[in-house]
Amino acid sequence: MLNVNRRILISAPYESVRTYLQDLGEIAHYEPKVDSIAVSPAGESVEASGRFFGMPWSGTFRFDFAPDGGYRGVMLSGPLKRMECRMQIRPVNGGTMLEHHEDYELPLFLSPLRPLVRRWLDHTLETELDVIKERAEARNRRVQLEVLDA
Repeated sequence: MLNVNRRILISAPYESVRTYLQDLGEIAHYEPKVDSIAVSPAGESVEASGRFFGMPWSGTFRFDFAPDGGYRGVMLSGPLKRMECRMQIRPVNGGTMLEHHEDYELPLFLSPLRPLVRRWLDHTLETELDVIKERAEARNRRVQLEVLDA
């Protein structure tokens, strides 16, 4: 099992971050491994596709929203035996702390490349959190401007 995790402080209120994360359509904007995403009308499953370590992939996921405002996503079908991601958020002084975890069960042919895959995943996680931070903070700025304009 390969596990990667990171956390970041987002300078936006908890509610702004929660609202941004609960729009699953945004995943294609912040997740470097995802090029396209389609959320089922009832929201019970998500079809996604993209590139994993340079290889094209597609899969179906189930997302469950957590009481803290984050979510848990589990791959139901796709190229990996197991893939799970978790976003956890909590309010802190100065904004919102976001913790992100990803767990992968890699196919045997990638086992010799495990150190390289880990470094690549570490980089994609950093990129992902940077984009979430920027977009959640931008959303909060727009809300603040709308209040001032009202």
